[in-house]
Amino acid sequence: MEYAYLHGFASGPKATKALAMAEAFARRGLRLHVPDLNAPDFTHLSVSRSMAVVEELTGDGGPWCLVGSSMGGLTAAWFAARHPERVRRVLLLCPAFHLDRLFHESLGAEGLLQWEATGFHEFLDATGDPAPVHWELYRDLRQYAGLPPVTHPTLVIHGTLDASVPVAFSRRFADTSALITLREIEDDHRMSRSAALVCEAALDFFTGA
Repeated sequence: MEYAYLHGFASGPKATKALAMAEAFARRGLRLHVPDLNAPDFTHLSVSRSMAVVEELTGDGGPWCLVGSSMGGLTAAWFAARHPERVRRVLLLCPAFHLDRLFHESLGAEGLLQWEATGFHEFLDATGDPAPVHWELYRDLRQYAGLPPVTHPTLVIHGTLDASVPVAFSRRFADTSALITLREIEDDHRMSRSAALVCEAALDFFTGA
């Protein structure tokens, strides 16, 4: 069995959750792969490009258990749907379903038009510095606008205090399949107060199968 953690938007392999989970897995003698979904740069990030990174990672060996956080959760869910033979189980942390809608709500119609017209919009990157992100990110999201079909046991952990991705999105997703278990916790999108709980849940879900 192989394990991988897919980080979220404006995050990276050295993010707090990624490091905490890698350390928790290592204490059990397990290696957690944490690919850089921003490679080669944050500017040209897209879900399709992230999917290609995961496809390359999972090309040999496996099957894989995937952990995906936020946009990484969106990526993990769609990857499992499109490559069911490579995946055994999926854990989604505050998955950013309907991310196109969230960008629209955040930037507004005028902001989206400006993003499209200029080709770039500045967001904070993994280091907290402003960086231009290509319009392709938003355009690419249109093919991931719905909820992916589920064919694997899937655990979703979502914070009820999440102000970035509404927990209602995960509730709707959980209603689509009996294979999905939703666990709501009292925390925000970063889940910084629940790191130990999330790590323990991941290990129990993957190794207790």
